[in-house]
Amino acid sequence: MNELNIFFEPKSIAIIGASETLKFGFPTTQYLLNSKFKTYPVHLYKETILGHKAYKNVKDIPEPVELAIILVKNDNVLGAVKDCIEKKVKGIIIETAGFAETNIDKYVKLQKQIENLAKKSGVRIIGPNCVGITNFYNKFTSTEVDFNEPILVGNISIIAQSGVLGNVFIDWGMSQKIGFSKSITLGNKVDVDEVDLLEYLQEDKNTKVITMYLEGVKRGKEFINVLKKMTKPIIVVKNGKSDISARAIQSHTGSIAGNNEIYDAIFRQFNCIFRVNDFYEMFNIAKIFSVQPLPNGKNVAIITGSGSLGILACDYINHEGLNLAKLEKNTIDQIKEYAPNWVSLKNPVDLGPSQFITLEPALRALYADPNVDSILFIFTVPKNPLKNFGYSFKKPFGIIKNLTEKLNKPCVISCFGSRWVFDFIINTALKYNIPVVPSIKDSIKAFKMMYEFNQYLKSL
Repeated sequence: MNELNIFFEPKSIAIIGASETLKFGFPTTQYLLNSKFKTYPVHLYKETILGHKAYKNVKDIPEPVELAIILVKNDNVLGAVKDCIEKKVKGIIIETAGFAETNIDKYVKLQKQIENLAKKSGVRIIGPNCVGITNFYNKFTSTEVDFNEPILVGNISIIAQSGVLGNVFIDWGMSQKIGFSKSITLGNKVDVDEVDLLEYLQEDKNTKVITMYLEGVKRGKEFINVLKKMTKPIIVVKNGKSDISARAIQSHTGSIAGNNEIYDAIFRQFNCIFRVNDFYEMFNIAKIFSVQPLPNGKNVAIITGSGSLGILACDYINHEGLNLAKLEKNTIDQIKEYAPNWVSLKNPVDLGPSQFITLEPALRALYADPNVDSILFIFTVPKNPLKNFGYSFKKPFGIIKNLTEKLNKPCVISCFGSRWVFDFIINTALKYNIPVVPSIKDSIKAFKMMYEFNQYLKSL
């Protein structure tokens, strides 16, 4: 873990190929030169970069350099790596593309030379063909994350084989009020790979959930061995299910996708890793994992203002092998005291328009029911009533937070409505640490995975 700390907590940084014009590398250069991190620009022809003294070679920097970020053209990368090794740089991020993924013999060999240098010298290298690292806790980044804007810090970390996609994850995640811990893009993986990062994040105190976009694994045996040691959930999107996507992977990061059935067998073997279909599903589920307790059973209670959506949720519960909780008579009687006589008091509990007055006692009753392990709250209030009565939901949100913590039962809000409604609810729920996602299906799938992960932890 300490070996990889240089990528997340560097004491000194050299930017080789630093730029002061609007081209590749400019946002990284501009941010780091004006940050708290000691940063040295390196440029063959410039005396200064953005007002900072520039050095023609990393070896000319008079102080020790821990981390080098390489942005030069692909033909010049090998020389820059050799200079870094002579300088005794401990870690290198190569953001430049145009290596094995091109399938051009010259650049395939060039990447192999860089890989051999990493093995021989012991210097750790991330890339090439990536955007590197972001640490949300200390605000170090080699990417284009804008820390001048409000950033939500959390406990979800990202390992992405793709480069630019790592930045897109962060942008989209922020719009969903997802708090991140660390983001790592690996690119072509000449040295540091997902095995190294899983080991690192397993020990990282600021990471609770790991999300991963995977195209292919080079070290299969080591990958399996590290999964045996994991005690944190890993939510993974693995591409390459079809021949078409497998061929596309080769030209993207130069990886071999591998047999899809083998990956599925590996993922089924370890209940710390869960394969999902797309990135929306991955982050919805990770968000729920990150802030909710693990359920002790498979019984789900549904509370909703829409009977139709409640019935739809029942289908998903059945599909995932979970149970629709059978409510105790006492639970139904408690809700009946407050609910109009037309309210359906079975599970799903369909409050309809009465939820403004019935929601609070219904929540208390469901949490107290010993047959209930998880609660899905399907939020369906339209925009105009919410504008007028939105304040009335603050108390129920406080109840959800308190009872979730007290009784160790997870609750997820699946918000079905306009963008205005979703933003209102997600911003309100954020203050109470309650996850809000747009997908009922993903919410139910999260309950299943969390239950399985809890059983896995108990078996260790």
